Amino acid sequence: MARPDPGRRGKCACLPRGASMKAWEVRNNVLGLHEVAPAPPGADETLVRVSHIGICGSDRPKLLHPASFALPKLWRPGHEIVGTDPTGRTVAVDPLVSCNVCPNCATGNTHLCGALRRIGWDLPGGCAEQMVVREGNVHPVPDGVDPLHATLTDPAAVAIHGLRCHPVGEPGRLAVIGAGTVGLLTALYAHEQGWDVTVVYRDGRAPHETVTTAVPAAFRSPATLHPERTFALVVDAATGTDPAPLDLALRLVSDGGTVIVQNAYHPGVRLPVPLRDLFRRSIRLIGSFSYCRRQHDDFALALGLLRSHTDQVAYLVSDAGEFSNLPAVLDGGGMHSVRQVLTIRA
Repeated sequence: MARPDPGRRGKCACLPRGASMKAWEVRNNVLGLHEVAPAPPGADETLVRVSHIGICGSDRPKLLHPASFALPKLWRPGHEIVGTDPTGRTVAVDPLVSCNVCPNCATGNTHLCGALRRIGWDLPGGCAEQMVVREGNVHPVPDGVDPLHATLTDPAAVAIHGLRCHPVGEPGRLAVIGAGTVGLLTALYAHEQGWDVTVVYRDGRAPHETVTTAVPAAFRSPATLHPERTFALVVDAATGTDPAPLDLALRLVSDGGTVIVQNAYHPGVRLPVPLRDLFRRSIRLIGSFSYCRRQHDDFALALGLLRSHTDQVAYLVSDAGEFSNLPAVLDGGGMHSVRQVLTIRA
Protein backbone atom coordinates (compact mmCIF):
# COMPACT_ATOMS: atom_id res chain seq x y z
CA MET A 1 0.00 0.00 0.00
CA ALA A 2 1.80 3.11 -1.22
CA ARG A 3 1.77 6.13 1.04
CA PRO A 4 0.91 9.58 -0.34
CA ASP A 5 3.83 11.98 -0.66
CA PRO A 6 4.32 14.00 2.54
CA GLY A 7 3.96 17.77 2.48
CA ARG A 8 6.65 20.26 3.42
CA ARG A 9 6.99 22.10 6.66
CA GLY A 10 6.78 25.84 6.06
CA LYS A 11 8.76 28.65 7.56
CA CYS A 12 7.12 31.39 9.59
CA ALA A 13 5.86 34.20 7.37
CA CYS A 14 3.83 36.41 9.69
CA LEU A 15 2.20 39.36 7.98
CA PRO A 16 3.97 42.73 8.14
CA ARG A 17 2.60 45.23 10.64
CA GLY A 18 -0.30 47.14 9.10
CA ALA A 19 -0.92 44.59 6.35
CA SER A 20 -4.35 43.12 5.70
CA MET A 21 -5.12 39.42 5.41
CA LYS A 22 -7.70 37.22 3.73
CA ALA A 23 -10.31 35.42 5.82
CA TRP A 24 -13.42 33.40 5.04
CA GLU A 25 -16.31 34.83 7.05
CA VAL A 26 -20.08 34.49 7.16
CA ARG A 27 -21.51 37.99 7.34
CA ASN A 28 -25.27 38.36 7.65
CA ASN A 29 -25.70 34.76 6.48
CA VAL A 30 -23.48 35.14 3.39
CA LEU A 31 -20.12 33.35 3.08
CA GLY A 32 -17.37 35.42 1.49
CA LEU A 33 -13.60 35.85 1.28
CA HIS A 34 -12.77 39.20 2.87
CA GLU A 35 -9.77 41.45 3.43
CA VAL A 36 -9.52 42.06 7.17
CA ALA A 37 -7.05 43.57 9.60
CA PRO A 38 -5.09 40.98 11.61
CA ALA A 39 -5.61 41.14 15.36
CA PRO A 40 -2.47 41.94 17.39
CA PRO A 41 -1.46 39.42 20.08
CA GLY A 42 -2.22 40.29 23.67
CA ALA A 43 -0.62 39.09 26.89
CA ASP A 44 0.07 35.33 26.87
CA GLU A 45 -0.89 35.14 23.19
CA THR A 46 1.09 34.37 20.05
CA LEU A 47 0.64 34.76 16.31
CA VAL A 48 0.09 31.69 14.14
CA ARG A 49 0.44 31.90 10.38
CA VAL A 50 -2.13 29.36 9.21
CA SER A 51 -0.92 26.84 6.64
CA HIS A 52 -3.66 24.16 6.74
CA ILE A 53 -7.31 24.21 7.78
CA GLY A 54 -9.53 21.13 7.93
CA ILE A 55 -13.17 21.35 6.85
CA CYS A 56 -15.04 19.68 9.70
CA GLY A 57 -18.38 18.03 9.05
CA SER A 58 -19.93 20.14 11.82
CA ASP A 59 -19.04 23.33 9.92
CA ARG A 60 -20.09 22.16 6.46
CA PRO A 61 -23.90 22.60 6.85
CA LYS A 62 -23.42 26.00 8.51
CA LEU A 63 -21.26 27.16 5.62
CA LEU A 64 -23.64 25.79 2.99
CA HIS A 65 -26.86 27.02 4.64
CA PRO A 66 -25.92 29.72 7.18
CA ALA A 67 -29.45 31.14 7.34
CA SER A 68 -30.66 27.83 8.79
CA PHE A 69 -28.52 28.28 11.91
CA ALA A 70 -28.43 30.83 14.71
CA LEU A 71 -25.04 32.21 13.70
CA PRO A 72 -23.68 35.56 14.85
CA LYS A 73 -23.77 38.39 12.31
CA LEU A 74 -20.07 37.77 11.72
CA TRP A 75 -18.71 34.24 12.02
CA ARG A 76 -15.22 33.10 11.06
CA PRO A 77 -15.14 29.28 10.98
CA GLY A 78 -12.28 26.83 11.30
CA HIS A 79 -11.12 24.83 14.32
CA GLU A 80 -8.83 22.18 12.78
CA ILE A 81 -5.81 24.42 12.42
CA VAL A 82 -2.12 23.92 11.66
CA GLY A 83 0.41 26.67 11.01
CA THR A 84 3.72 28.17 12.08
CA ASP A 85 4.53 30.29 15.10
CA PRO A 86 6.95 33.26 15.11
CA THR A 87 9.93 30.91 15.65
CA GLY A 88 9.06 28.88 12.55
CA ARG A 89 7.80 25.83 14.45
CA THR A 90 4.95 23.88 12.90
CA VAL A 91 2.12 23.92 15.44
CA ALA A 92 -1.40 22.58 15.87
CA VAL A 93 -3.98 24.77 17.59
CA ASP A 94 -6.18 23.44 20.40
CA PRO A 95 -9.46 25.32 19.80
CA LEU A 96 -10.80 24.97 23.37
CA VAL A 97 -10.02 28.10 25.40
CA SER A 98 -10.93 27.49 29.04
CA CYS A 99 -10.62 29.85 32.01
CA ASN A 100 -7.99 27.71 33.81
CA VAL A 101 -9.24 28.83 37.26
CA CYS A 102 -12.65 27.21 37.86
CA PRO A 103 -13.08 23.87 39.69
CA ASN A 104 -13.52 21.95 36.44
CA CYS A 105 -10.34 23.41 34.98
CA ALA A 106 -8.49 22.65 38.23
CA THR A 107 -9.28 18.94 37.79
CA GLY A 108 -8.41 18.94 34.09
CA ASN A 109 -12.04 18.84 32.95
CA THR A 110 -11.47 21.87 30.76
CA HIS A 111 -14.24 20.81 28.36
CA LEU A 112 -16.74 21.42 31.18
CA CYS A 113 -15.48 24.93 31.98
CA GLY A 114 -18.47 27.25 32.40
CA ALA A 115 -16.56 30.04 30.64
CA LEU A 116 -15.32 27.82 27.80
CA ARG A 117 -14.80 29.61 24.49
CA ARG A 118 -14.09 27.76 21.27
CA ILE A 119 -11.99 28.95 18.37
CA GLY A 120 -14.12 28.74 15.26
CA TRP A 121 -17.35 29.08 17.24
CA ASP A 122 -17.23 31.75 19.97
CA LEU A 123 -13.83 33.12 18.88
CA PRO A 124 -12.58 33.88 15.34
CA GLY A 125 -11.58 30.65 13.64
CA GLY A 126 -8.65 29.55 11.54
CA CYS A 127 -10.13 30.23 8.09
CA ALA A 128 -7.71 33.12 7.81
CA GLU A 129 -4.11 33.68 6.80
CA GLN A 130 -3.11 34.53 10.36
CA MET A 131 -4.64 34.30 13.83
CA VAL A 132 -3.93 35.09 17.46
CA VAL A 133 -3.90 32.13 19.85
CA ARG A 134 -3.31 31.76 23.58
CA GLU A 135 0.19 30.34 24.04
CA GLY A 136 -1.11 27.39 26.06
CA ASN A 137 -3.28 26.33 23.13
CA VAL A 138 -0.38 25.97 20.69
CA HIS A 139 1.22 22.51 20.44
CA PRO A 140 4.38 21.70 18.45
CA VAL A 141 3.73 19.12 15.74
CA PRO A 142 6.08 16.14 16.28
CA ASP A 143 8.80 15.39 13.77
CA GLY A 144 7.55 12.94 11.18
CA VAL A 145 3.96 14.21 11.20
CA ASP A 146 2.98 15.94 7.96
CA PRO A 147 1.30 19.33 8.65
CA LEU A 148 -1.54 18.23 6.37
CA HIS A 149 -2.15 15.19 8.57
CA ALA A 150 -1.82 17.25 11.76
CA THR A 151 -5.18 18.86 10.99
CA LEU A 152 -6.61 15.58 12.31
CA THR A 153 -5.41 16.40 15.84
CA ASP A 154 -8.77 17.82 16.95
CA PRO A 155 -10.91 14.84 15.81
CA ALA A 156 -8.24 12.44 17.09
CA ALA A 157 -8.47 14.10 20.51
CA VAL A 158 -12.25 13.64 20.44
CA ALA A 159 -11.72 9.95 19.64
CA ILE A 160 -9.19 9.47 22.44
CA HIS A 161 -11.32 11.29 25.00
CA GLY A 162 -14.28 9.00 24.39
CA LEU A 163 -12.34 5.91 25.44
CA ARG A 164 -9.78 7.37 27.85
CA CYS A 165 -11.96 9.45 30.14
CA HIS A 166 -14.96 7.17 30.65
CA PRO A 167 -15.48 3.78 32.39
CA VAL A 168 -15.35 1.49 29.34
CA GLY A 169 -14.01 -1.65 31.00
CA GLU A 170 -11.40 -4.10 29.76
CA PRO A 171 -10.88 -4.38 25.98
CA GLY A 172 -13.30 -6.69 24.20
CA ARG A 173 -15.62 -6.32 21.23
CA LEU A 174 -16.21 -2.71 20.24
CA ALA A 175 -18.45 -1.27 17.53
CA VAL A 176 -18.01 2.22 16.13
CA ILE A 177 -21.11 3.60 14.42
CA GLY A 178 -20.07 6.03 11.71
CA ALA A 179 -17.21 5.84 9.22
CA GLY A 180 -16.41 9.53 9.23
CA THR A 181 -13.18 11.02 10.52
CA VAL A 182 -13.97 10.72 14.25
CA GLY A 183 -15.27 7.18 13.83
CA LEU A 184 -12.19 6.01 11.94
CA LEU A 185 -9.81 7.65 14.41
CA THR A 186 -11.78 6.06 17.27
CA ALA A 187 -11.27 2.69 15.57
CA LEU A 188 -7.55 3.36 15.18
CA TYR A 189 -7.11 4.34 18.84
CA ALA A 190 -9.33 1.51 20.13
CA HIS A 191 -7.32 -1.07 18.19
CA GLU A 192 -4.14 0.38 19.70
CA GLN A 193 -5.70 -0.14 23.15
CA GLY A 194 -6.46 -3.80 22.45
CA TRP A 195 -10.10 -3.71 21.34
CA ASP A 196 -11.54 -5.96 18.62
CA VAL A 197 -13.10 -3.23 16.46
CA THR A 198 -15.97 -3.25 13.99
CA VAL A 199 -16.85 -0.04 12.11
CA VAL A 200 -20.50 0.19 11.11
CA TYR A 201 -21.12 2.38 8.08
CA ARG A 202 -24.38 3.64 6.67
CA ASP A 203 -26.04 1.37 4.10
CA GLY A 204 -24.84 2.32 0.64
CA ARG A 205 -21.93 4.41 1.95
CA ALA A 206 -19.10 1.94 2.37
CA PRO A 207 -15.71 3.64 2.81
CA HIS A 208 -13.21 3.48 -0.03
CA GLU A 209 -10.95 0.44 -0.13
CA THR A 210 -7.91 2.59 0.71
CA VAL A 211 -9.60 3.55 3.99
CA THR A 212 -10.75 0.05 4.94
CA THR A 213 -7.25 -1.27 4.22
CA ALA A 214 -5.57 1.42 6.33
CA VAL A 215 -7.79 1.19 9.43
CA PRO A 216 -7.37 -2.03 11.48
CA ALA A 217 -11.04 -2.94 11.86
CA ALA A 218 -13.82 -4.96 10.31
CA PHE A 219 -16.23 -2.87 8.23
CA ARG A 220 -19.90 -3.85 8.18
CA SER A 221 -23.25 -2.41 7.17
CA PRO A 222 -26.10 -2.56 9.73
CA ALA A 223 -27.94 -5.19 7.70
CA THR A 224 -25.06 -7.67 8.13
CA LEU A 225 -24.76 -7.38 11.92
CA HIS A 226 -26.39 -10.49 13.39
CA PRO A 227 -26.88 -11.37 16.13
CA GLU A 228 -27.26 -8.11 18.03
CA ARG A 229 -26.35 -7.35 21.67
CA THR A 230 -22.82 -8.71 21.23
CA PHE A 231 -20.59 -5.63 21.70
CA ALA A 232 -19.36 -4.71 25.18
CA LEU A 233 -18.79 -1.12 24.02
CA VAL A 234 -20.46 0.85 21.25
CA VAL A 235 -19.30 4.33 20.22
CA ASP A 236 -21.84 6.48 18.39
CA ALA A 237 -19.65 8.65 16.16
CA ALA A 238 -22.19 9.23 13.39
CA THR A 239 -23.99 12.43 12.39
CA GLY A 240 -27.03 13.39 14.39
CA THR A 241 -29.94 14.60 12.28
CA ASP A 242 -32.10 11.69 13.47
CA PRO A 243 -31.91 9.10 16.30
CA ALA A 244 -31.12 6.13 14.04
CA PRO A 245 -27.42 5.85 15.06
CA LEU A 246 -28.25 5.76 18.78
CA ASP A 247 -31.10 3.33 18.17
CA LEU A 248 -28.61 1.05 16.40
CA ALA A 249 -26.06 1.47 19.20
CA LEU A 250 -28.59 0.37 21.81
CA ARG A 251 -29.45 -2.70 19.73
CA LEU A 252 -25.80 -3.67 19.27
CA VAL A 253 -24.57 -3.21 22.84
CA SER A 254 -24.59 -6.24 25.11
CA ASP A 255 -26.56 -6.30 28.35
CA GLY A 256 -24.46 -4.55 30.97
CA GLY A 257 -22.47 -2.82 28.24
CA THR A 258 -21.66 0.82 27.54
CA VAL A 259 -22.65 3.25 24.80
CA ILE A 260 -20.45 6.33 24.33
CA VAL A 261 -22.17 9.17 22.46
CA GLN A 262 -19.70 11.33 20.53
CA ASN A 263 -22.43 12.30 18.09
CA ALA A 264 -23.33 16.01 18.25
CA TYR A 265 -27.03 15.38 17.79
CA HIS A 266 -29.34 18.10 16.57
CA PRO A 267 -31.12 19.71 19.57
CA GLY A 268 -34.47 18.33 18.46
CA VAL A 269 -33.39 14.66 18.48
CA ARG A 270 -34.79 12.60 21.39
CA LEU A 271 -33.94 9.18 22.86
CA PRO A 272 -35.39 6.50 20.55
CA VAL A 273 -36.10 3.76 23.14
CA PRO A 274 -38.07 3.43 26.38
CA LEU A 275 -35.88 4.31 29.35
CA ARG A 276 -37.03 1.13 31.09
CA ASP A 277 -35.04 -0.82 28.49
CA LEU A 278 -31.86 0.96 29.59
CA PHE A 279 -32.74 0.19 33.21
CA ARG A 280 -33.58 -3.48 32.67
CA ARG A 281 -30.51 -4.19 30.53
CA SER A 282 -28.20 -2.15 32.82
CA ILE A 283 -26.77 -0.19 29.91
CA ARG A 284 -24.46 2.73 30.63
CA LEU A 285 -25.24 5.62 28.25
CA ILE A 286 -22.46 8.22 28.41
CA GLY A 287 -22.18 11.52 26.58
CA SER A 288 -18.65 12.43 25.49
CA PHE A 289 -18.15 16.07 24.51
CA SER A 290 -14.88 17.15 22.93
CA TYR A 291 -11.74 16.45 25.02
CA CYS A 292 -9.97 17.43 28.23
CA ARG A 293 -6.70 17.58 30.21
CA ARG A 294 -7.61 15.26 33.08
CA GLN A 295 -4.41 13.42 34.09
CA HIS A 296 -3.25 13.68 30.47
CA ASP A 297 -3.90 16.17 27.68
CA ASP A 298 -6.08 14.51 25.02
CA PHE A 299 -4.86 16.97 22.38
CA ALA A 300 -1.21 16.14 23.06
CA LEU A 301 -2.04 12.42 23.07
CA ALA A 302 -3.71 12.89 19.69
CA LEU A 303 -0.49 14.25 18.21
CA GLY A 304 1.23 11.13 19.53
CA LEU A 305 -1.41 8.92 17.90
CA LEU A 306 -0.82 10.62 14.55
CA ARG A 307 2.94 10.19 14.92
CA SER A 308 2.55 6.48 15.72
CA HIS A 309 0.27 5.83 12.74
CA THR A 310 1.62 8.05 9.97
CA ASP A 311 0.93 5.47 7.26
CA GLN A 312 -2.71 4.96 8.26
CA VAL A 313 -3.69 8.59 8.86
CA ALA A 314 -2.31 9.56 5.45
CA TYR A 315 -5.42 7.90 3.98
CA LEU A 316 -7.86 9.77 6.22
CA VAL A 317 -7.06 13.25 4.89
CA SER A 318 -6.74 14.88 1.48
CA ASP A 319 -5.39 18.18 0.16
CA ALA A 320 -8.42 20.01 -1.24
CA GLY A 321 -6.32 22.74 -2.80
CA GLU A 322 -5.84 26.43 -2.23
CA PHE A 323 -7.52 28.50 0.47
CA SER A 324 -9.73 30.18 -2.14
CA ASN A 325 -11.23 26.78 -3.07
CA LEU A 326 -13.59 26.64 -0.07
CA PRO A 327 -16.87 27.09 -2.02
CA ALA A 328 -15.88 24.42 -4.54
CA VAL A 329 -14.94 22.03 -1.72
CA LEU A 330 -18.30 22.59 -0.02
CA ASP A 331 -20.22 22.03 -3.27
CA GLY A 332 -18.15 19.03 -4.33
CA GLY A 333 -18.66 16.92 -1.23
CA GLY A 334 -15.79 14.42 -1.52
CA MET A 335 -15.37 11.04 0.19
CA HIS A 336 -17.22 11.27 3.51
CA SER A 337 -14.56 9.19 5.29
CA VAL A 338 -11.71 11.51 4.31
CA ARG A 339 -11.14 14.93 5.86
CA GLN A 340 -10.63 17.66 3.25
CA VAL A 341 -8.00 20.27 4.03
CA LEU A 342 -7.34 23.67 2.49
CA THR A 343 -3.75 24.86 2.17
CA ILE A 344 -2.60 28.46 2.56
CA ARG A 345 0.72 28.89 0.81
CA ALA A 346 2.93 31.71 2.12
